[in-house]
Amino acid sequence: MKKIEVYLFLLMMIIITSCNLTNKNNVVHVAAASNLRYALEEINLEFEKTSGVKLEMSVASSGKLTAQIQNGAPFDIFLSANKKYPFYLFGKGFGVSKPKLFCNGLLIYWTIKDIKLKGDLQEIANSNIQKIALANPNNAPFGIASVEALKSLSLYDSVSKKLIFAENVSQISQYVLNNNVDIGFTGKSIVLSPKLKGRGQYFDVDEKLYSPIEQYVLLLKNGASNNNAQKYIDFLFSDSAQSIFKRYGYKIPD
Repeated sequence: MKKIEVYLFLLMMIIITSCNLTNKNNVVHVAAASNLRYALEEINLEFEKTSGVKLEMSVASSGKLTAQIQNGAPFDIFLSANKKYPFYLFGKGFGVSKPKLFCNGLLIYWTIKDIKLKGDLQEIANSNIQKIALANPNNAPFGIASVEALKSLSLYDSVSKKLIFAENVSQISQYVLNNNVDIGFTGKSIVLSPKLKGRGQYFDVDEKLYSPIEQYVLLLKNGASNNNAQKYIDFLFSDSAQSIFKRYGYKIPD
């Protein structure tokens, strides 16, 4: 009887371990830059529906997510707002294959206040605009692009006292919607989201004024043993996902 009990116990442990592994592999943990939130919410729903795989997404600035990954955060996939962070992580051994470019973000400036704007970026220096929000360039690629655009037009010094730095583009939305600022620099995908589309007015910032905001995906070591992580990355490059990115104002690389 004791031998039979031991065999049964071992069999149960094998089954439990197998079930836990299956459940683990049926969940993909995604770390995504803030500008991608709304487009990915739609993409993730479609992936879950067609694959049966559950996605858990954490959203923050690319720099903050990079720090979390370095400190052991159990993400399977990292979607960054530029190439600097995923290539840095790959070089440090946190990734299993070279990062891949899946789309380019576009920079806009946006207001919901009754301010007369024409779309000429020089107008943000006008006296009727007192507070301008942009993402922290130390962590957020859209913040870097905003500073580059302002400096390209020799505007940065003249508006520096008006600048309010946010942690990421999600916080920019809060500042704009709560009327805490007159203007906010953010990603085009934010103002084209279902929640914000049609709110206020926005204008594209000339792409020649800032470096390309290249969005890269990196398969992390934690996701190397999860086949569904690679399936999700492949899905990002599918016609279905790429068409969603286009609708949210992203540029698709050739």
